[in-house]
Amino acid sequence: MQYSIHLEAYSGQLSAKTAEAVEQVKAYFNDPSLQVFVWDEHHIVIAASYNVSLPARGSIDNNILAVEPILVKIALHRYPEAAPLIMSDRKTFPKSRLPHLYYSDEGKPAVLCLVRGSLNEWFATKTIGDLLIIAAQWFFKAATGTLVTDNNEFDPVRLNTSLGKHVFKYETFRDIVSENRRFVDSYPLALILSSAYTGEAENERAFKSISDIPFISLDKFREAISKVENKSRDHNSKVLPFYSLLIWDPDQNEEPAYFTNLPANYGELKGFLKIRGIDIAEMLSALKAGNVPLRSLLVMTHAIKRPYKVIGYEGIYEFFTYTLILNDDFSGLVNDEEEVCISSHSQPFTAELASSLSNETRLAETLYVGAGSLGSKIIMHDARSGKNVLGVVDHDSFQQHNIGRHVLFSNHVGRKKSQAVVEEIKAFYELDATNNFVFFDRPISFVKNEEVAKYKLIVDSTASPGVMHNLIERQDVINARYAKCEIVDGGEIGLLYLQGSANNPRMDDLIYLACYLAVENSELANWRIGDADREQDVLDIGLGCSSVTNVMADDLISFHGAAFSQVLAAYPFEDFLKSGFIYLNVFRKSADNFPKISNKRYCVEPFEVYESKNDSFWTLRFLSGLSRKLLDLCNSHVPNETGGILIGIASYKTKTLHIYDVIEQPADSTSSPVAFNRGIEGLANLVDDIKYQTGQVIGYVGEWHTHPMNLETLSGQDMVSIEKLQAINKQIPIPTCAVIVTKNKIIPFVYD
Repeated sequence: MQYSIHLEAYSGQLSAKTAEAVEQVKAYFNDPSLQVFVWDEHHIVIAASYNVSLPARGSIDNNILAVEPILVKIALHRYPEAAPLIMSDRKTFPKSRLPHLYYSDEGKPAVLCLVRGSLNEWFATKTIGDLLIIAAQWFFKAATGTLVTDNNEFDPVRLNTSLGKHVFKYETFRDIVSENRRFVDSYPLALILSSAYTGEAENERAFKSISDIPFISLDKFREAISKVENKSRDHNSKVLPFYSLLIWDPDQNEEPAYFTNLPANYGELKGFLKIRGIDIAEMLSALKAGNVPLRSLLVMTHAIKRPYKVIGYEGIYEFFTYTLILNDDFSGLVNDEEEVCISSHSQPFTAELASSLSNETRLAETLYVGAGSLGSKIIMHDARSGKNVLGVVDHDSFQQHNIGRHVLFSNHVGRKKSQAVVEEIKAFYELDATNNFVFFDRPISFVKNEEVAKYKLIVDSTASPGVMHNLIERQDVINARYAKCEIVDGGEIGLLYLQGSANNPRMDDLIYLACYLAVENSELANWRIGDADREQDVLDIGLGCSSVTNVMADDLISFHGAAFSQVLAAYPFEDFLKSGFIYLNVFRKSADNFPKISNKRYCVEPFEVYESKNDSFWTLRFLSGLSRKLLDLCNSHVPNETGGILIGIASYKTKTLHIYDVIEQPADSTSSPVAFNRGIEGLANLVDDIKYQTGQVIGYVGEWHTHPMNLETLSGQDMVSIEKLQAINKQIPIPTCAVIVTKNKIIPFVYD
């Protein structure tokens, strides 16, 4: 018996595209006599049949016939945006025994599920012929028992009509059922703490279920929910807590059949569950007698045990949610005619799901210092990728002007940025533990060492030298890798710095090195030169390498933030580069306003650290390799002395000289085994050029000369020269530095 026998032939006018589709179906089956029928006011169907190549002994379980009649269902007004559906035209089609079918009621045709994902999207690049070929393959696979190729996993029922979404963690419900965690011993029932999201269109209604409620804790839950309900009513909240039910077969019988007749009303539901050993009416009466405050929203989730693992889930249970919406508070009795709606299951957004969607595993526990425009974007990238341990430090409030470039919206104006960002992240993970998302609405200097020490990575996105100095000073205590990022040059350059694993190179080493690299990198030179022109009145020794970047587009910040986030997530953090690291990200606009994007990275070996020998508390930090260069110069000029100048920057804040290059003796220098007089030929121009290219940040910071006779102190003549230099250097101001180089030692002296 076929469904098409009772259909009326279509006699109306078809659009050009629909008429073409009908002709394509007829051409595929090579049968111009195929009939077109009315399905409903919006659809037509074309009756055809497939000749199926059966195995020698017939199809598996005799499910498929040698000739299978079908109906090609086409939307009159939505084709080709809406893909045609392929339905069985056989009333005896065994849809309860076959996977890869959409759910349909007992008296309706089976609808073939042909592709994973959206059929409409798939069909957007395909033809009617492609669709019919896939359907022919479906019947062949059904006949040979190869429809399911996912390691013999069970294909879940595909609901294409439902009332909203029921959001719950599959693993939570699976464990409750498999562990038989009953609310009371008498019934295979768990009481579930859930919440309803109201105010949406009826077919978009969402329910979220969190966890089961033990009987011994019912009073505490009842009190807590009552408080939330009262508060929700006072504030007109769209989120309302309620109790839902999780029920299962007490005998845990396996059910291999696919459902073709899910209950449509409460009477049918009672019978449907009764067959499976579940007396739902008795359970509801018992709950009412036990003063469990069930409401007019009555949600029941039914666990069905399948013969093997369900596709897409880590377990053998398939869950169906039945929803009844009653007029009044539940009285203990439900009318048999009360409508039962089916809600489809949706997995909540969890850290595990986020990691799967992003195809990344971000495990490094991270403390973000700064939740401004740049910092907030990096934080959200990590949070949306599944990082589940993070802290946010920021004591500033979110203001109106921040809306233009921040991840937060206007509903957070006036709130602390750190708290607002963390609360938004916690809202992502409603069904995950969120106690490891922490905010500190105070400066980093007020966050205790023991709090900071919980993190393996610190990401500083502030423009504050004070924050940098605080974190540098605390590195030996907190023992975390320190990364800092900034956007400079009007938003066209982004810089990410990663301090060395043993705090060497140090963060200030790297920041000043980025300025010095302008000597060889034209992009950095453009930034430094432009910065000096814009900010000459605020440049200061030790502080002058950051730009004021108040004016730039939000998408530029997002571009750099995304790049920084990806670089920091590039490796499992414990295997990340042990050396320091500078990442340069460039977005330039060409003359025709098209973007020119480039990047470069620098691996920076630990600096060579020396303490001043004259008890001045100054430290010299040489770029890796400079000590070897000085020792080689000493030995190559034996028996005479040689010398030159030091290029770098002096920071009075940290009492540190950062040395990035050594200049050898000018051509007009004179030397002997016991004396060296440094010349000046070409030196001023060389230093001026370095200062110009680095934006007046890097320049002359001291002298060096050799003692090939291995004298490890300053000579009398050296002290005379230092006194002269001090008078000059105090006008800049910089300390006076003299480095003695013997055949095997570097010996620095620094005078304020």
